[in-house]
Amino acid sequence: MAPGVISFDLDGTLIQGPFGRVLTDLQDTLAAAGVAGAKTAIQRRHRELLVTDPLAAYDWDAIVGGYLSDAGLRPPFDLIERLNEHVRRGETRILHERTFEGIGALRSAGWRVVVLTNGWRRYQEPILRGIGMLDAVDQLLTADDIGLPKPAAEAFAAARGGATEHVHVGDRIDHDIVGGNRAGARTVLLRPDVPIQGAGSDDDPAVIDYLRELAERQNALPVEPPGLTIPDYFETSMSGVVDAVIRSSTEDWTAGNSVCSTTS
Repeated sequence: MAPGVISFDLDGTLIQGPFGRVLTDLQDTLAAAGVAGAKTAIQRRHRELLVTDPLAAYDWDAIVGGYLSDAGLRPPFDLIERLNEHVRRGETRILHERTFEGIGALRSAGWRVVVLTNGWRRYQEPILRGIGMLDAVDQLLTADDIGLPKPAAEAFAAARGGATEHVHVGDRIDHDIVGGNRAGARTVLLRPDVPIQGAGSDDDPAVIDYLRELAERQNALPVEPPGLTIPDYFETSMSGVVDAVIRSSTEDWTAGNSVCSTTS
């Protein structure tokens, strides 16, 4: 497999961002004024929009603004300003050791590195800039850049561009694995709890049970054919992903979901 594009999901894959703290701040501020349950209501609206308008589900200013308006409340602070405060305090957690070294190694090996996130640019760009990752990658692609979030085929097409080879790495079954497989990318499930490291298989009961349980935990909807939920590769670390992808440039990468891979 010749070097091409490798796209990474952001939250839950590369980082744990601080935006959740912003919603907690909002809840605490409103609770002090006698208004309870703000964060729960806002998250419920987010889940509703995931079904009816997936792009709008990640427009937190609109969601929070709608909640406050319906409750007859004024915004106690600006969400982006508060997010930047948390970023400046260093509250973004990078999930894997040697992440920046791995990104550099991939780029040196000829891979174009893209962050492909369902978050909107006005929330994600300050976070990546704050940890130095915005300049470390080739491109940040957000849902509002593209007009649709993952698992839409358009999101993966935007990341892939004109490249022949596309690898997508993520932590979610629905957004990352199903979406990437449908789009013809090689997919990598990057999580610390995966049952194996290496190529996936649809005849391994441990793998199938794990993927089913993970989909349930992530509230992922059933898909047909079920093989779309199986990643080509399982990994627990960024270093493992980098080694596998760079090695695949000179060796055959035995894919667990070859029907959906770009090459067999």
